[in-house]
Formats: sequence, structure tokens, C-alpha cells
Amino acid sequence: MAFWLLADLLILLASAAESVAGQPAASCQARCGDIDIPYPFGIGPNCSRGKGFEIACNPQNDSGEMVPTLAAANGTIHVQSLLVAPIPEVKVMLPVAYQCYYSNNSITDSFYGEVDLNNKGVYRISDSRNMFVVIGCNTLSYTQNGNSSGKGPYAGLYYTGCVSYCNDSSSARDSMCAGVGCCHVDISPGLSDNIVSFGPWPRGFQVDFSPCDYSFLVDKKEYEFRSADLKMDLNRTMPVWLDWAIRDSVTCPPLGVQEKKPAGYACMSDNSECVNSTNGPGYYCKCKQGYDGNPYVDKDQGCKDINECDVSNKKKYPCYGVCNNIPGDYECHCRVGYQWSGEGPKKQECSSKFPLAARLSLGTYAPQHFFKKYMK
Repeated sequence: MAFWLLADLLILLASAAESVAGQPAASCQARCGDIDIPYPFGIGPNCSRGKGFEIACNPQNDSGEMVPTLAAANGTIHVQSLLVAPIPEVKVMLPVAYQCYYSNNSITDSFYGEVDLNNKGVYRISDSRNMFVVIGCNTLSYTQNGNSSGKGPYAGLYYTGCVSYCNDSSSARDSMCAGVGCCHVDISPGLSDNIVSFGPWPRGFQVDFSPCDYSFLVDKKEYEFRSADLKMDLNRTMPVWLDWAIRDSVTCPPLGVQEKKPAGYACMSDNSECVNSTNGPGYYCKCKQGYDGNPYVDKDQGCKDINECDVSNKKKYPCYGVCNNIPGDYECHCRVGYQWSGEGPKKQECSSKFPLAARLSLGTYAPQHFFKKYMK
């Protein structure tokens, strides 16, 4: 019995060491439900790069389906996708904030959509992919982000919001979100939290067709206003993109240091490179040009050479001649008897070395001197 306990302990220690070295242990779970879990993310502390990258995998209450969530975040934030390339992004579902009213203007129900991703953690709310939306009639709502720590007159570091109104039940129009029943604004970079506030505004007359105020973050491409949303489901969630980065250091280490792969450096593949984060401090890793894969792992699972000459890659890597794959790139040469001009055979068709008159006569007569002159 003692022997087997010791064997199990050694396996666990080996798994943990393997993960820290930039290679997730073979025993690590690679999927949760229908979502891939690529390293540096992982289910369990010994399968991820660290606490911020841990993913919880638990059954959903109503269906029993296994659902991935961000283990380090407050509340339950469902994960839709985890991307390491070409840029580091995580798609999650965040709740809609709301405040509902009686006709006498008193509040019946409310939820302010608080999200805290920890400003010392790996995630930031993507300013390039998301917007802040407000829905309602005679509605003022804004989001407050960050803690000013007593510097200045405001509690938060950033505020943004907008106002929407309605004259009557027919004012709001589908697909229109410019201030009537719906409005939207861009958000700032660097945000790791969100809490919504609703401004005071007399309600009374519109509670039958607009009983609540709503506001939420959402992917710019995945929400289009519908007038029916004035009576939105209070349990609704919206798709939101998060940027992530390695935040152990503020920027990429110097190039010479990167090549030595110092302790803690995340870009483990020999064919990877470091890129400074544009949303918050830190850096992320990507495969060098001509390579594809996971830059955060080494050995056979890291960045691999792309075979640009493969038929499946023809549109992305065109060659109007003979293709030859080389490490990190590909060569393209014109076929025998043809030559290139202008931008070369990667960009345009090769032209024949033979004059037109010679090509017309090839079917009946091809003197030897033509071949000697033009087939070089």
C-alpha cells in the first residue's frame, strides 16, 4: 500500500514539474464540454501556468452539461473560447445589469452587474472588441471602472455611459441604437472591473412598455437592438471579449534574455517571439512568421513550420509556379520555359520565355535554336 501511495505522489510531482517547464502534463484535461483548454490555461493548479489561468470545469445546474468558468474571477463567468493565437483573447458571457420599477417610480428589483477580474490578474476587458449599451425609456446609465485610491474627486478611474429616451411605446425602432430606446458608447482600455449605476429619472407613464433599465458590455459585432429588448429577460448574459497577457513583468525581456528562456519566461517554443501587451502591462507570445501552434509550450506541441505548399494553404500562400517549402517560409519558382516579371510568381502568373510567333509554331515546327535560346 505504501509503495502505491509513493508511486502516486511521484506521478503528481512529475506532472507539476512538467507543467511548470512549459509543457502541460499528459494527464491534464484538454477540453471542458465543447471548449478546448490550451496551455497556459488549464483545469487544476498543476495544469495551468498559474492561478489567473486556472479554469474550473463543473456541470451546469439545469442540464448537467460540463461548462468551463474562470476560476480566479468573482461569481460564475462562463467561458466560450480560450485563444492563444493569433492574439490572446478569451470570450466569456457576462450578466446584464438592470433596475426595474413600479409605476410610482419605486424600484421593484435591481442588479448592478458587478464584475471584478482583479486588476493584478491576467485579464482586461477588450476596448477594441466591446461596447457599453444602455436600453430603456428615459434611462441614464453609466459604468464605473477602477479605483482611484483617493486621487481626485471621483471614486473610480473611469466613467462612461449614455442616455436613451422614448416619447411613447412606438418610439424605439429595431436596429436603431442612437438614443431612442437604446444608446451605446466605446469603453476605455485597461479595465478589469465593471459596476453599473442608473441615474434618477421619473418613470411612471412608460412602465407598461419599458418596465426596466438595462446596461451591459457586449461584443460590438454580436448585439443588434430590438424594441422587444425593452422587456428583456432579467437573467440574460452577453458575449464579451477579454484580452489577457503574461503580467509577471511589465514588458518583454531584452532579446538576448529571451533566447536564454530565463525562469518564468512564458514563450517556450524555439520558434516563438514576445510581443508587448497593448491593454494593460505585460506581454504575450506568438509564433514567428511561417510557424503555427502554441508558443507557450515547447517540444513537439509548440510552434511548428507551416507547409505553405500544401493544397489547403494555396489561397493564403499563393504560388503561380513550382512551390518549395522551407523552414519558416516557402520558395516559388516559375516552371521551365517561363519567367517572372513585376512582383514575382508569388503574386502573379509567370509568362512564357517564347515569343508569340514561336509559341504559335510549336505545334508544327520547333527549331532546335528556339529551345537553346529560350529554355535556359
